[in-house]
Amino acid sequence: MKPILALALLSVFAWARAEVIPVDLKEDGKIDSTPTMTMYWAGRQARAVLVLIPGGDGNIGLKLETPDLKHPFYQALKRLTDPALTSGATDVVIFDSPYALSPNQRYPAARGSSDHVKRIESVLAFYKERTRLPVWVMGHSNGGISLMELIKALQKTNRTKLIDGMVVSSARNESSFSAPLDFPILFIDHKNNGCAVDTQTVYRTYESVKTIASSAVGQVLITSGESQNANPCYSGFHMYFKAEDELSKALDDFIVKNTH
Repeated sequence: MKPILALALLSVFAWARAEVIPVDLKEDGKIDSTPTMTMYWAGRQARAVLVLIPGGDGNIGLKLETPDLKHPFYQALKRLTDPALTSGATDVVIFDSPYALSPNQRYPAARGSSDHVKRIESVLAFYKERTRLPVWVMGHSNGGISLMELIKALQKTNRTKLIDGMVVSSARNESSFSAPLDFPILFIDHKNNGCAVDTQTVYRTYESVKTIASSAVGQVLITSGESQNANPCYSGFHMYFKAEDELSKALDDFIVKNTH
């Protein structure tokens, strides 16, 4: 019985395997020499794929041999692939910029560069083709600026159909969006966010988007979790520390409900 049990357990936890996949930057039919590295976690019964654009300087430093991303925030997203913890209906991708995005600037202007935006587009297109699933994009903290710039670029060329849904997480106050917005959008934040994020500004952005979006727009304020004795913009409530269960369930509920 023991070998059978071991095989059964192996099957149950097969979802947990991480894979680092380089994605070519394609622009005007040409391929840039530096690919964008991505961490890919495949769900066992996925109906959508969620691509995270991280905050900070955006440069994680993924290598082909990187076995996994152990930070609790990334592991919270990984829970979306596990039917024992959520519906398990979402593949998860972590986007890794090959260079630091304006680490010494008050405003991360590099997140609006053509190179950065094209890299995001290339990653979204790659996973849409690879998985044949609806593709959601999530920007956390500084990643909200990436979302803003991405959406503007896609709107200019009438290519917003590349995105099937969007999650705006603990985004900077400068993050804003204009019509047309024809995909579901979730605004998520922690009610005790210790970083320089004004929850009232975020709420006004949410209310504004509700009036111009043609699909569902939701807002969730996470209430569980703990602070940490570290920079509040890189730890604690801002990173949903010890709130991983509440975060993953909120994301799972909205994505599953609004994926068709």
